[in-house]
Amino acid sequence: MSGADTGRQLRLGRLPSGLRLLTESDPQASTVAAGFFIASGARHDRPGGQGAAHFLEHLLFKGSERLSAAELNERLDWLGGAHNAFTSQEQTVYHIAGLPEDLPQLLETLRELLNPALREADIAAERGVILEEIAMYASQPGVRVVEAMQAEFWGTHPLGQNILGSPGSVSALDRTALHTQLQQAYAPQNVLLVITGALDEPEVWAWAERELAHWPWPGAALPTAAPAVSPTPSGQVRQLVWPGLERAQGAFAWPGLPSCHPLRAAATVLAELTGGENSRLYWTLLDSGLADSADLGHLDFRDCGSFEGGFSCDPDRAGEVTRLFLDTVAGLHRHPPTPAEVSSAARRLAAETGLRADTPAERLFVLGLENMHQTGERPISPEDLTAEFRAVMSEQVAAVLSACSLTQPSGALLLPAP
Repeated sequence: MSGADTGRQLRLGRLPSGLRLLTESDPQASTVAAGFFIASGARHDRPGGQGAAHFLEHLLFKGSERLSAAELNERLDWLGGAHNAFTSQEQTVYHIAGLPEDLPQLLETLRELLNPALREADIAAERGVILEEIAMYASQPGVRVVEAMQAEFWGTHPLGQNILGSPGSVSALDRTALHTQLQQAYAPQNVLLVITGALDEPEVWAWAERELAHWPWPGAALPTAAPAVSPTPSGQVRQLVWPGLERAQGAFAWPGLPSCHPLRAAATVLAELTGGENSRLYWTLLDSGLADSADLGHLDFRDCGSFEGGFSCDPDRAGEVTRLFLDTVAGLHRHPPTPAEVSSAARRLAAETGLRADTPAERLFVLGLENMHQTGERPISPEDLTAEFRAVMSEQVAAVLSACSLTQPSGALLLPAP
């Protein structure tokens, strides 16, 4: 248990079916939120089956054997709460929020969502939707330059797989392949159910033990250990052209730290003071008017991480902005961040974390994503993350710079066609 100082109570445990359940009761809350966090995403798509995790996310809203797509969505609309889903490289998440008196129906609807019928007609219709989505993103210069950067940085690593897949891979996915992916990716060992807000903890746990006793996908879990292959950054910046492009764009990546690394928070602080509000990149490129955007962030995954960032500017200034952007990032080694820079960025991140955790719907994501792979008895709370950021000192940031070289980028530069 934790959270006694705020009145919130956290409880994390494993149900007899193998699923894990995390509840956070909050007597001050006026709403509830719940979500299934699946520890499987695009990196787990089979070779040649890229896009399967995202395809499944779409299909889960097409109904179960008991409910059609129309009936399922009518129920979601009737509940009146916010609901959605997303697929990332390592997670697939289904979430809903609403009123406390509707919690039983919210949970029942979520459970029904995760038992899709996978009807052939629905697969065919949703395939067309996803192919249109792929085409839409392919027409966006910002997406194109980021995809090129990711190819240069990740190489053949599974984290470099496109979440949407390709037209060829999505067209080849049939019901058998999708059903196999569902059985493995949604195995109980991969599933964390998070419920937070105005809830009765004993009632919720009793419901979960009763209603989730027979999980529909008892297959073998997908491997969660680090893959045998490591990222293979090219160390090159690929130059691309786009007819009629109005703004030049650059995207770059450098090696970072994994999510389990003790310096993860310090890496996030380093990225913030370099490419966040009032950062080095802000004063070099935005305040000077050379670029209209410039940023840097730190992404952490189970077995590795990356610093990723980029810019947008007038094509005539692309050369100068590229040089200044990369020199600012590499200059972190020559001119390490000052204690004042570290303190300011750390406090800003702590405040942002706190502001993003004011309501159950917002707390849900911190609780789910931070505890997906938590093996200890004590769950991680948003307040823990806030304290972690506030504790970052210059020494930890210096250690990140010692562990991660930011001098050799892999990336892409997108320019107008001649």
